[in-house]
Amino acid sequence: MNANAAYQVPVQQRRRRISRQEMLRRKRAIRRRKRIVCFLRVSFAIVLLLTAVSFWQDYGHEILPAVNHLYYQLTARYDLPVVQYDFAALREENESDAAGSLSTTADTVSITEALAELAQNNAEAADFVADYPNRQNYLGQSIDLASDVLIGQVPLLLQWDKRWGYESYGDSIIGLAGCGPTCLSMVYVYFTHDLNGTPREIASYCEKNGYYTENGTSWSLWTEGLPALGLSGKELPLGENSMKTALDQGKLIVCSMRPGDFTTSGHYILLYDYDDTGFCVKDPNRVSNSSRTWDYDTLSPQIKNLWTISPTGF
Repeated sequence: MNANAAYQVPVQQRRRRISRQEMLRRKRAIRRRKRIVCFLRVSFAIVLLLTAVSFWQDYGHEILPAVNHLYYQLTARYDLPVVQYDFAALREENESDAAGSLSTTADTVSITEALAELAQNNAEAADFVADYPNRQNYLGQSIDLASDVLIGQVPLLLQWDKRWGYESYGDSIIGLAGCGPTCLSMVYVYFTHDLNGTPREIASYCEKNGYYTENGTSWSLWTEGLPALGLSGKELPLGENSMKTALDQGKLIVCSMRPGDFTTSGHYILLYDYDDTGFCVKDPNRVSNSSRTWDYDTLSPQIKNLWTISPTGF
């Protein structure tokens, strides 16, 4: 027993010495790994920071407005209940008055001449003009906007759409003079989700409430005429920053335009968004104008006046 014990002591001591050496080696290895990992983390953080700074310098002016705009879209635009006008009743009235509309506006020389000019200046409306003799097939028919509207997106409605374009508007027809009601229809449907507010019904509302004049749709529509529809309109000073701020806040902008890129006479268009190339337009007279952006320098000389539109209390 004593001999065995004497034999085992040096082995145990040797094992303990080996164990301590291994432990020191492992500790040194761990420290090296920690230093390497720390160096890599710091290096990665520096590279990431430099990349972020470079990216922000190149694209920050585009990202910040977009983030702000998205924030308002998600949090502010539909927070308030929007009062809907009784367009359903007006719609029934308009559908029953189709014969009167046909007899009062059908064959006037001014409309025929204006339609010929429309076809000459706007190829998109050529089929509308060509089908004018058959307008009785469209007057007073039920109108369904379900396929034109996506919730959360401003719809594009055209004043010369056959579903309402042949309907009378004052001493003309919506297809020729209804850019104002068509713009307001896009705004109303967008904010209220009420598909009864078609250009035909909006045009009827304008006529019945004195917002149609011999010069077209009155500017007073965009302020005095909106509260009854659950909307609020305010004049907006012309300026690129003020326009972008209004759009960032979830408002829409109606512009009264001089003759120029959009028509040969006065016209209304709708601005609903912008990006780094310009403003996004809904032009009730041309699809092509609504398929591109318009830079401020091109738009501003053609704008006579502009208004922001939002739900009442927005």
